[in-house]
Amino acid sequence: MNKEKDLTDYVAVFFVVLSILLLLFPSTKIVHSARVIAGYSLYPTLYYGSKYAYYARNVPDNFLALIRTDQENRALKDKIKELEIYRQSAAAVFDENTRLSAALGLSNRLPWKGVWARVTNKEPSDWYGSFFVDKGSRQGVAQNDTILGFESGRAGLVGRIFEVYHDFSKALPITNGVSSVICSPEKGGFEALAEGKGTWLLKMNYVPEDSELLAGTELFTSGGGLLFPGGVYLGRVLKVYPKESFMNFITADIKPAVNGNNLKEVFILHPPKADGIKGF
Repeated sequence: MNKEKDLTDYVAVFFVVLSILLLLFPSTKIVHSARVIAGYSLYPTLYYGSKYAYYARNVPDNFLALIRTDQENRALKDKIKELEIYRQSAAAVFDENTRLSAALGLSNRLPWKGVWARVTNKEPSDWYGSFFVDKGSRQGVAQNDTILGFESGRAGLVGRIFEVYHDFSKALPITNGVSSVICSPEKGGFEALAEGKGTWLLKMNYVPEDSELLAGTELFTSGGGLLFPGGVYLGRVLKVYPKESFMNFITADIKPAVNGNNLKEVFILHPPKADGIKGF
């Protein structure tokens, strides 16, 4: 073991001494070329700019060609990285324009005026409880204004404006645990209360026990509610629970019309509020 260690030390000392001699004393063209190639391999950045001519003096053309080729390859790789960033940015802009164009076409068919807003912030600890939008009182947004989202070519209820500031507002989605909305099937027949649970699902309560409620039934806001206009698509019944012996109504889970996780833009309705967008 000691002999191997001594041999390693001797080799290290030899190369250190050789390196010092090559640095201190004049060298032949071959040695100088080898020194430049080795130095370029370890510290290529030293060979860019005005210092390049100094380091490359007396180096044969074939060595210089290798160095220049490597520098060009490095520059091309950097350019490819920049182009990839531009490509991804352009793709994101294209997707956004496509999404907004489709949603704008739908919003133009709504009977109410409103303003588009971007979702600017979501609280990770309160993912289904609240979010902020970049429009406020200066853009005509008021407390309790209805918020719509667009998904799969349809407008759907997202929630309402909870707090209004000058240039931004806080939104309370229907998935929030304190949110509720009166709803009914498209053809009517009964009204029930959909409540937020703090998750991606809504809970439908107070459904009359004699109602023929089935999974897949589409639900819309009822005109009898005070906070939301009637006829707004709320969601689809996901599961119906049997009536408990101690209750005189049945319950169901509702899948909201708009997935809050995918929200990037919303449409805020301006008052006055009225019925009339059922089926959008």
